[in-house]
Amino acid sequence: MNLIDFTFSDRKILKQLQIQGMTINEAIRSIMCDIYYLNYKDRAIMRAAIRLVGEERKDQIITNIQFSKRKQYMTEIR
Repeated sequence: MNLIDFTFSDRKILKQLQIQGMTINEAIRSIMCDIYYLNYKDRAIMRAAIRLVGEERKDQIITNIQFSKRKQYMTEIR
């Protein structure tokens, strides 16, 4: 993922991590692992949501999971 692909919220998180002393590469790796990687709990939520609303909404479900993780991560680093 390029820096261009980051959302506006990701850039805010990146800036906060840099203020806390991380390098750009460390901050990007942290964002990738903590937000974009779906762990087993996220995948279980995704499977349950797909059963409920259908496979065609899978991308939206993943986006919503990442948004909630992004929101939680932002509150943790502030």
